Amino acid sequence: MNVCPSGRAMKIARGRDLRRLLYKIIIPSFVIFNLSFVILSGTQVHASPSTLERIRFANYPDKIRIVFDFKEAFAYQTQEADNKIAIKFISAEAGPDIASYTEINDIVLPYIETQKQGNDLIATIPFLEPVKHSIFKLDGPPRLVVDFGREYLNIVSGGTVAEGVEYLKVKKGIGSAAISANVLKIDLNKRKIKPALAKKHKPGLFLPFIDRINPWKKNKSPQHFFLDKVSYIAKEHNALAAVNGTYFASNATPLGALMIDYELVSSPIHNRTAFFLDEKKQPYIDNISIVSYFELEDKTRYDITGINQNRTANDIIMYTPVWGESTETNKMGIELVIKKGEVSQINVSDSEIPSDGYVLSLSGPAVLFLAPNIKKGNKIKTTIKVIPYAASPKSIVQLVSGGPRLLKGGRIYVSKHEEKFKKDIARGRAARTAIGITKQGDILLVTIDGPKKAKKGGLASSGATLEELSNIFLSLGAISAMNLDGGSSSTMVIKDKVVNAPNRGYQRRVSNAILVY
Repeated sequence: MNVCPSGRAMKIARGRDLRRLLYKIIIPSFVIFNLSFVILSGTQVHASPSTLERIRFANYPDKIRIVFDFKEAFAYQTQEADNKIAIKFISAEAGPDIASYTEINDIVLPYIETQKQGNDLIATIPFLEPVKHSIFKLDGPPRLVVDFGREYLNIVSGGTVAEGVEYLKVKKGIGSAAISANVLKIDLNKRKIKPALAKKHKPGLFLPFIDRINPWKKNKSPQHFFLDKVSYIAKEHNALAAVNGTYFASNATPLGALMIDYELVSSPIHNRTAFFLDEKKQPYIDNISIVSYFELEDKTRYDITGINQNRTANDIIMYTPVWGESTETNKMGIELVIKKGEVSQINVSDSEIPSDGYVLSLSGPAVLFLAPNIKKGNKIKTTIKVIPYAASPKSIVQLVSGGPRLLKGGRIYVSKHEEKFKKDIARGRAARTAIGITKQGDILLVTIDGPKKAKKGGLASSGATLEELSNIFLSLGAISAMNLDGGSSSTMVIKDKVVNAPNRGYQRRVSNAILVY
């Protein structure tokens, strides 16, 4: 039986048919539209290339800034490695003022290389040291800015010199300064160190003839200490390595305390800092003073004012075999030759120094008091005692003074004013030599190369201030350190080879050295 559908039912049927039509026509069309959009967006559309018009750079105290200036908007990508950054400017051209190489000649950045690669432009920036950097883009005008920091610390092992001795190379950047250091790290359980004096050498073939015709020869002061290259001092003592030691005068006399195998060679100055070792090879760095006197049998005491130095008008000087064969003093005094604790001779001047004794040389008021009360055979008790300020070794075997102190108790402590150093040592950057002690008791011998220009301009090294040197010791793990003689004297020798860069381009002759055996 046929039933005629109602008007409502017919409307529903027509709506259902309409939806089916939409699904068949409109929805597929929407999908096709979206698919075509994806395909279109994925297709690279080549716009006109951007142009790099200029590369500029500027040096600041804390950074180096490089700027890439573009004529119009640009896109870029970066690729970073351990020692360079490559910046790809996508679809870019180099303007007429852009060279293949842009020289910078900085301690961190040597140059920028720019080259075309397909449609892109590649700028490669190598850096010589591991520094922090940042890259950011600016508009108005469009440019890319790359900032490189200036502070870095690079410690590289140069290998084992011998068992218990390691060689290190240190490079440190501070602002516009580049500090280059050489380091010897010594294990005292496996090696020993001690100071040594330069020896007297026989004159060359032409020197005696020159002396004969030299009218000033008779007025020339006698030589008691001598100068030599650090490498020669090391070689003469069969040492594995060496650095220069304490300060010295133009006549080679050490300026400050020096003790070699228990024998005090020279006296302290201004109670300055010294490095010393006890019988158990325990190392110390401390300020030192000296108590030195001799007593007669009646307990009369006379203070000794100096050791192995020229006697002046009011002095009591002790001369040991280190000084030479005789005192070579004038006749304005009195001298006691001491052997086995008693007076063997009494002279007015120029006494022979016994190999198993010493001479006490007096001038000034002390002569008037001593002369009537002394005679040959009298017992003499001489006391020479080095007194550290804080350390308390049972005995001191080796000692070399220097100063100022750099580290104390693991903290920076530069005592340049307390120890009365003049500005040529206390201020500014210079070549330096120094010694330190680590928490483990290892010894650090350090030389800093002085100011020197690089071959392509800029500085290859800048020297170091005392404060910068102190920071390097902290970086190496030192808890105590002190400065030694520096400037042109600074030299480090390993197996007869000079490994640092001496100021003059060659070794300066020095009075003494610290040797590693």
